[in-house]
Amino acid sequence: MSLLSSVSVSGRGGGSVGVIDSNTFACVFNTIDSSARTKQFGALIASGWTPNNKDEAAVFLAHVYHETDGLKTMREYCAPGCGPQYSSSWCSINAAPGKYYYGRGWFQLSYSCNYYNAGQSLGVDLLNNPDLVATNLMIAVKTAVWFFKTNNMEGPARRGDFAATTRILNPIECNGGSGYQNQLTRVATYRRVRQCFNLGSPTINPIC
Repeated sequence: MSLLSSVSVSGRGGGSVGVIDSNTFACVFNTIDSSARTKQFGALIASGWTPNNKDEAAVFLAHVYHETDGLKTMREYCAPGCGPQYSSSWCSINAAPGKYYYGRGWFQLSYSCNYYNAGQSLGVDLLNNPDLVATNLMIAVKTAVWFFKTNNMEGPARRGDFAATTRILNPIECNGGSGYQNQLTRVATYRRVRQCFNLGSPTINPIC
């Protein structure tokens, strides 16, 4: 297994991830205690990801906030009971015996295909060890960055096109689908996060 799974994230404060400094991170994730927030920010720094501009940073962190309830959970609240609903997938990668692929990590990674492909990219066997996405903070962050990049969310994010990124991340929220009310909460979070970056109101309609 890759050393990635045993990385110890420093709890020290300070530092920055491009346009994201510790004060901005604290503004975004304002409902967790400072110790937990410092560890999460340290993992983001250690991940090596750097946003291209404030728009990209705001889009990424707004999705993280929404998916993790402000970094309060690294697992779907329905877990493990909702595990079986993720048993089918769109690729030929079958679930490992006794393993479930419900949402985990900063982007609530789900389905065996994503666990397998993210694991291949990171050098970690996530198909057989899916809970690492929830229990290892570095992996929780890196799987989100992997999904963000692999699914081409960077381009629309840099333009401030939040709706386009929501359509990629959770399409059932779009076009008045079953998750539409959930999308409204996500968009409200995005509007607040933009304020943390002094970006003002979105210039592109954030509702998909």
